[in-house]
Amino acid sequence: SYCGRIRGDVLNTTALICGNRFGRGLIAYGGVNYEIDDLKNEIMDRINSIYEDAKNAVSLLWKKRSVMDRFENTGIVTKKEALTLGLVGPAARACGVKYDLRSFFKLKPYENYEDDIEKLRLKGDVFSRAYIRWNEVKKSRNLIKNWLKLIGNEKLNLDNDIPQLRPNSFAIALTEGWRGEISHSCITDEKSKFLIYKIKDPSFNNWHGLSMALRNGQISDFPLCNKSFNLSYCGNDL
Repeated sequence: SYCGRIRGDVLNTTALICGNRFGRGLIAYGGVNYEIDDLKNEIMDRINSIYEDAKNAVSLLWKKRSVMDRFENTGIVTKKEALTLGLVGPAARACGVKYDLRSFFKLKPYENYEDDIEKLRLKGDVFSRAYIRWNEVKKSRNLIKNWLKLIGNEKLNLDNDIPQLRPNSFAIALTEGWRGEISHSCITDEKSKFLIYKIKDPSFNNWHGLSMALRNGQISDFPLCNKSFNLSYCGNDL
């Protein structure tokens, strides 16, 4: 229940920005629909408060011996297995795989983003998947802090027209989502209409990791391993 309140604080911060807890209507083509110049300080204050609450919850988690006994050496996926299965995102990084689109392509605003996965020496068990999430929380807070400093007083330009698609073309876009690599790919015809549009969610890759984590394990390990991956059912079927 304590962590549920923290989740609520995060959702309420999103609502502060765009009026919707789930961020609906926030993103527009080529940008966003809402200015946050006057909200920067309040957003950062909320983020800092959320971080301290999460830090306290995580500290209690790591110190609980009964929790660590279940987390450590349960549901192990090796680095070799993760590479063979093509795991992505935190599930892959928890196995020691250095693959993060934010550092892989060095595109804005991640040009200075560093992937520190090799320093963590994780081994692909439930604890590793939990710890990598905490690591993401810490890095996300720092990213938000730095980005808020870069925001000036520029006015939003929402008059951008959606450009005409190129005919007879193939395009692919990759983004590091919170579960890992998200890909959008499409093919257009001679009239610039979509022939094929395919979305691949990271869960498509990572369900195989859950299967591997459960091999030769106990039935009682399933709920724990399942939530340590936290995958999407509908994302697998996109």
